[in-house]
Amino acid sequence: MAVTRRSPITIPLADPHACGHDVRVRALGATPLFRSLAPEALAEVDRRCGMRSIDAGEAVHLAGRPAERLYVVATGAVKLTRPTPDGVEVIIDVLGPGGFLGALPALGEDTYREDAWALTPGCLLSLTTPDLDAVIAAHPAVARDALTAIGRRLREAQAAGERATSASVEARLAATLLLLAERLGRAHEGATLIDVPLSREDLASLAGCAPETASRVLARWQRAGVIRSGRRWIAVVDRSALATLAG
Repeated sequence: MAVTRRSPITIPLADPHACGHDVRVRALGATPLFRSLAPEALAEVDRRCGMRSIDAGEAVHLAGRPAERLYVVATGAVKLTRPTPDGVEVIIDVLGPGGFLGALPALGEDTYREDAWALTPGCLLSLTTPDLDAVIAAHPAVARDALTAIGRRLREAQAAGERATSASVEARLAATLLLLAERLGRAHEGATLIDVPLSREDLASLAGCAPETASRVLARWQRAGVIRSGRRWIAVVDRSALATLAG
């Protein structure tokens, strides 16, 4: 199968003008923390948020630093990483619009647990502890939703850890692509394009395998018509096939 050489990835702008009110409110509404809020309440939350433009490669926060802000991705993409004992950085998650990251003492974390880096330019919204306290005071359901969202994230991390020790490379890589397609996918030429630049090394890190192994598996799936890919991009063509492989 021929590989499309021109990248179809959409690269957002690190420009406050590209992060207008409607974009911010839509991102807040997609965040598990605030999904139960009505549009008027989301606008109130937006007024309390700080806004920060980010460039690709920029550090959002670093592990071990005091937890001062909870971030919501409005535009762009952010990767979360942790070092292995031998000092290799491992990607543990990739977040797009509506994803949340960071930490606050009010949510049980005194320091950031991982490094966060901008994968693309974009815009982040942020809340400090006083801001979040005010939101919860006005909308108590946010506290419940926050606990639910944090619990779900812990379950996802546990499931990923179990896959890393028991599932095959193919199953782990298929599960990774399905998750990325769900979070960051958009329709493109009859497939679901994972709309963020990811290298084979990035995908291998997320799936917990060697880059060479990931490349061989992805090449086989491309020949079978399960995916399409090019330099730093990948599109899922056959979700049902990946779901079968993921188990």
